Amino acid sequence: MIKGDYSQIKRPGVIVIGGHVQGLGITRIFGKNNIPVVLLDNTKINLTRHSKFCKEFIKYEKDKLLEKLHSLAKNRNYKNWLLMPTNDRDVEILSKNKKKLSKFFKVSTESFNVLINFYNKRYTYKLASKLNIQIPNTWMVNCWDELDNLKLVYPCIIKPAIMHSFYAQTKKKVFICNNKIELRLNYNKALTLIPKEEVIIQDVIPGNNDHQYSVCFMFDGDKPLVTLSARRARQHPLNFGNATTYAETVEVPEIVEYAKKILKEVNYTGVCEVEFKLDIRDNNYKLLEINPRTWKWHSIAEKSNSPILMSLYHRVYNLKPIIRNKQKSAAFRHLITDIPTILKMKYQGQSIYKKRKNIKYAVWDKNDLKPAFYELIYLVSFILKR
Repeated sequence: MIKGDYSQIKRPGVIVIGGHVQGLGITRIFGKNNIPVVLLDNTKINLTRHSKFCKEFIKYEKDKLLEKLHSLAKNRNYKNWLLMPTNDRDVEILSKNKKKLSKFFKVSTESFNVLINFYNKRYTYKLASKLNIQIPNTWMVNCWDELDNLKLVYPCIIKPAIMHSFYAQTKKKVFICNNKIELRLNYNKALTLIPKEEVIIQDVIPGNNDHQYSVCFMFDGDKPLVTLSARRARQHPLNFGNATTYAETVEVPEIVEYAKKILKEVNYTGVCEVEFKLDIRDNNYKLLEINPRTWKWHSIAEKSNSPILMSLYHRVYNLKPIIRNKQKSAAFRHLITDIPTILKMKYQGQSIYKKRKNIKYAVWDKNDLKPAFYELIYLVSFILKR
């Protein structure tokens, strides 16, 4: 087969947008199922392009994703291929342009009128409250007067309703406020980064990383096709982390029902992750956020018998449905970030979960070695960017 020529392939392929760990997992899962995968990324410093399952790497200019997709749409080799974004910004672009893009591709993201409920956390928290799903104590202030009148318990956090712009500028998910002076300073700082309508002030739920849980689905409007629940036992950085380093499957029926309830309310279809944290003060699970896309540790599905991505593919192309499987005990581990995380936790006196036998490694794969080799080469660049 000539590179870029997929005319002899009978099954539609997948275009993965974003080539770090998450994109690598997507590529391997589809590739192992004999589905061709092409990678789009705005940098050559990515892991996925080195995978043997990546048939082609196409680089595009930063902030020019839509233009690149319009260019690919002219090539019939990619007609009806499935678009799989890996970050919030690209999810937004595909969602807002879904109608136009659907003339040429299959778009895995929901339409924006549905997606807005999870893309903007103010909408998410209002929806959760309507459905009697508990959230951390949350204040959505729009001016100084409202800020001064709040009765807060410190520490608290200031976070954005829409994450990607805030994180791109700060490399942080939240601002931690230990007193009223820090609250004022961080509120002013936040207003230089995001609109006042996107500022959220929230209670800090105590407890270590092992109180963080996720329920993940391939959801089909009013029901899940595949369900996966897990404890995200370790993350980097330790508090308010932006990347899970170790996760393990657990059975928590309570949060599964909460997650199903909120997705069913908006008739959501697609892949998503619903995040909770156990509040040890009242022993209740509090909804944190919903990611309407794949997540970093989604490849745990290979070990846990949870065919999330293949169920998505089969639904999109109206193939024979994949029977929903009961999850098996499994774990996910990203060695290059998990080892330093463990060392920090031990230094702080935190307990460490013993690793399970049935582990899916984020990058290491004895049958696909190049990505692990290049992760070591790119390590300095990854550290500087994050």
